[in-house]
Amino acid sequence: MSKLRNRRTNARKTALAMTGAAALLALLTACNGTATGSVSADGGTAAPASGDSTTAAGSTGGSGSGSSGSGSSSGGSSGTGTTSGSSTTGGSSASGGSSSGGSSATGSAPACQASQLGYSWADPGSGTGQQKHAVVAFTNKSGHSCTMYGFPGVDLVNSGQQWSLQRTNATPRRVTLASGAAADFTITFLVPAQGDSPTFTPTTVVITAPNQRTSYDLPWHGGAVVLQDGATHPGTYVGPVGQ
Repeated sequence: MSKLRNRRTNARKTALAMTGAAALLALLTACNGTATGSVSADGGTAAPASGDSTTAAGSTGGSGSGSSGSGSSSGGSSGTGTTSGSSTTGGSSASGGSSSGGSSATGSAPACQASQLGYSWADPGSGTGQQKHAVVAFTNKSGHSCTMYGFPGVDLVNSGQQWSLQRTNATPRRVTLASGAAADFTITFLVPAQGDSPTFTPTTVVITAPNQRTSYDLPWHGGAVVLQDGATHPGTYVGPVGQ
């Protein structure tokens, strides 16, 4: 009888111990809000399941790696696109600027050609004193606008001599001639005074328009000039077109 009672007492104690462990686990669960493991047969706790461990690692590592990878990919793509786009746009802009500049230059009036010009005296020689002026006019006969810029070539010629005249230090300006319009230049010449020698009496003025090779002859009406073909600053010289 006493042995039977002892077995029943031990059984009750074991049951109470297990009940107490279960109650303790329930209390811990209620306080922490998460279960960190399952109850083992001896009242301890077991390690988390391997599936939970993989999921947690995958979630943290995968998210970080994915975010980094995504950032790298997005950054690389954005960087490449921006650089390429900027370079392409800049090139296109530069090309457009160059093209626009070329069109503008092409759109301006062309140079007046020698064969499209008329040559005449606007004033064959006038002025008081020893230094006089003769004015030559270029008339645009091309049928369209053209431009002239610079100094004409002028040679005073007679049957045995030719004198190429020097230019002034004046700054030339570009002159645009409408069809039928004229621009002129001035020949300043020094007539002889008593005792001046040597003298030179031209019969012809050979005129070459600026930037042209073909010349045109006009008869000279100014009489004799003081020959200073070797002088550094002669009294006979040519001005630019348009002045």
